[in-house]
Amino acid sequence: MSEHRGFSLFSLPQSVLKEVVLSFDVISRLNVSLCSKKSKSIAGSCKMPHLKVSMWLYESSKITLKVTQVNQYPELETSHILNVIPTDNKEDIRKEIQTSEFAWEFYHDPSVNLTEIICNRILEFYGLSSLKSVVFQKDVEQSDFDKFPVLLPDAGTISIQKKEITQKDLDTLFKNHDNVQSFFLRHPYPQGYKTWKARNLWLNGGLPKIESLLEMDYEKLVCRRSFYKTSEINRFLKHWLQSTNGGNHKYLKQEIRLCNVKNDSNMLEDLPVTPWNPKQRGQFVHFRNPYFDAAIDCSKGFDLLRDDGVLATVMPSDDAFTFNIWNERFPDIPKEDFPPNSVFY
Repeated sequence: MSEHRGFSLFSLPQSVLKEVVLSFDVISRLNVSLCSKKSKSIAGSCKMPHLKVSMWLYESSKITLKVTQVNQYPELETSHILNVIPTDNKEDIRKEIQTSEFAWEFYHDPSVNLTEIICNRILEFYGLSSLKSVVFQKDVEQSDFDKFPVLLPDAGTISIQKKEITQKDLDTLFKNHDNVQSFFLRHPYPQGYKTWKARNLWLNGGLPKIESLLEMDYEKLVCRRSFYKTSEINRFLKHWLQSTNGGNHKYLKQEIRLCNVKNDSNMLEDLPVTPWNPKQRGQFVHFRNPYFDAAIDCSKGFDLLRDDGVLATVMPSDDAFTFNIWNERFPDIPKEDFPPNSVFY
């Protein structure tokens, strides 16, 4: 009977070993790093891939971790799907099943927070400070924040994608997370809800009366399906002219972008608008979102000056409304974000 012996990976010449490590996918490389201190040192000594890690929470108690190797061409990105599933069946505990080339199922004792363990190992080894995003496909519950007291509040983006979003969902989120950097809602939220604590709000519809946009606390608001009328936009602008930056708001409003605006009148009617004055403000505003940054040309916009000295620019188009508030009249924008890299107007 022949003897089976393991292959000594670390006996390879350094140049060959480096090529082997670089050929590993992100999960294989992580597994190698967990074998010993030496393997961790070798696996971490080669160039690290750029990763983004997201967590998806479901009603079934299953949690999915999506580990994506970022590429400048999104169609070439590779994602590894780790489904972490609690089970009371002792025979299934510790089972690992590969369901496809880049997908696995991990069954574990419900008393063990395996998701947190895996997340922390990935973040620590690849030098990431936090999850890129957390997606709720379920009710937002206090137990979620009790289970992940650091991972959830530190996540860059929070998204609720279930169909019926309740006030309790939003209250629970903002009670536990008072500094959400980007917040996405796929479906309409409860009418009249005002307790927002998110720097960037990305909504898909269900907006309140137009005046309420000034009561909500955010830095940037984007809505893809606003269905406001231009007459309502006109009313909002007149209301903004009478407002101030006072109150208990955490963020200074900087940008509002509304799509699917219905044209029923001149949105600038009876407003004291002026064309761009290069001595009064810069030509470009710095547009930033979770996907890319860009310098946006506002030279063709119409300016409004409030009595307290706050200046804003309206960029009307056929079916959209963009409103930029110049908290910095001449912002410092990185050179790489200027045209021709990205131009909107």
